[in-house]
Amino acid sequence: MPRELVGCHNCSQRRIKCDQTRPRCNKCLRKGLECPGYGIRYRFNDGIASRGKFTGRTVPIDKPSFAQRQQEPPAAPVLLWPDGTTTSILEPCGSASVPWDFDHTEMRSDGNFTQVLTEEGEHLPLTESFAGDSTVLMLSPTVFPACGSIHNDGACSSDIPTSLQLIGPQYRELFAHFSSTIAPVMVVLDGKFNGYRDLILPLAFEDQLVRSAVCVVAMYHLAYQRPELKYRAEAGFQSLISELRLRTSTQADLVDIAAWTTIIILLTGETITGDTNLPYLFKILLHLADANTRDGRDSVMHAFLTEQTRMMTLFAQPLLGESSGTLTLSARPTAYFDFISNAAIFHPMLAPQIGMYKSAIHMACNIYLKRVTSGPPHCETVTDLERLKRLCERIHPATPGHHTLVWVYFIAAAESSTLKHRDFFTMRLQEVFSRTRFHNIPTALAALQEFWKVQSERRWTEILPEVMPVFII
Repeated sequence: MPRELVGCHNCSQRRIKCDQTRPRCNKCLRKGLECPGYGIRYRFNDGIASRGKFTGRTVPIDKPSFAQRQQEPPAAPVLLWPDGTTTSILEPCGSASVPWDFDHTEMRSDGNFTQVLTEEGEHLPLTESFAGDSTVLMLSPTVFPACGSIHNDGACSSDIPTSLQLIGPQYRELFAHFSSTIAPVMVVLDGKFNGYRDLILPLAFEDQLVRSAVCVVAMYHLAYQRPELKYRAEAGFQSLISELRLRTSTQADLVDIAAWTTIIILLTGETITGDTNLPYLFKILLHLADANTRDGRDSVMHAFLTEQTRMMTLFAQPLLGESSGTLTLSARPTAYFDFISNAAIFHPMLAPQIGMYKSAIHMACNIYLKRVTSGPPHCETVTDLERLKRLCERIHPATPGHHTLVWVYFIAAAESSTLKHRDFFTMRLQEVFSRTRFHNIPTALAALQEFWKVQSERRWTEILPEVMPVFII
């Protein structure tokens, strides 16, 4: 029989006599304590046991014996890609060796990291799906070794193997944040298919380099609410750059999908941070894109990476210099429009809206080219800006895909000479920032002030690479 407790628990712990006033004792009230009341106190443990080998566990899973491990080979989790192929996540597609390894860390709510390993020292792979609304690909399909197949509906009665237990909160949080917050902004319209979610995240399960890049970019975005993550993101970024530099320097023709994917993810990170690494990162992108498309490979992943490379080329080249910008925009800009044309395939009902986005980008390209090639007085471009303004007024800031026009608004604001146009296009930039929290926009707004100061003396297209080597997209 448990000893009967006389008085409340607080008084018992303080070793004083409780006055046993009901419902709360006065001694607790005088000390400003919350009186727990009287009677037996019941306490519950988070796990199934408070001591012993099951301490902290929620399910009593014993380690299999050596004989069992010999007879029962571990199940190999499989990823199903949109083109119908499958790959095992236990066999990485690349031999990445990244000094900054997120496999060994678990992110707590306070930003600290701790080891996440099984009792046998193996890392637990992530299985939680972050596919969102995607119906094209299950990000982490359920694998059942007994029936040897992948079931999207989970109809098989076999238990999920222990190899598919969650790897830890760091991937659940960072991958989920990348999927829900970053991936939707990097495509025109988010929905049935999003390559950043449906292609890049599954590849991140297979390849350590891509996995680290996803984590770095997600941490950069989270760091504005949790500053303690910024240092870890910067350290991870430097490690990734070192690895990419090593790969590109040792192999002239580097056919490496993981490296190509990684540099695209890092350029995405540039839009989040507003940093000035665009010139260097873009050179790596062009090198890897050329090496990986030279052999004519054709796959879903190749097509998506090519589409994203063309999009980044369209928007980055004018920011890097007048010669590169003119060469890109005057050749055939529609060749770079796959990223927006393909959006109509998955969203046919929004085809008119997508058409307006195309028209706005075309008009911004022409405004840039006119400033570079002929340099007319600013009063002569007011008509072009007014036409673009009227088109953009038909697009509500809350319309899906509105973030696609960031580059358009920036080009138009830089060319603007009237207060009306400057206010309109800068306000549109601020509205996009309020939704995405991508910090390339505040950097762009600051650069616009510098352009306007010297508008009568120098072309803004000329000083753009000097004032703001930041990725506006």
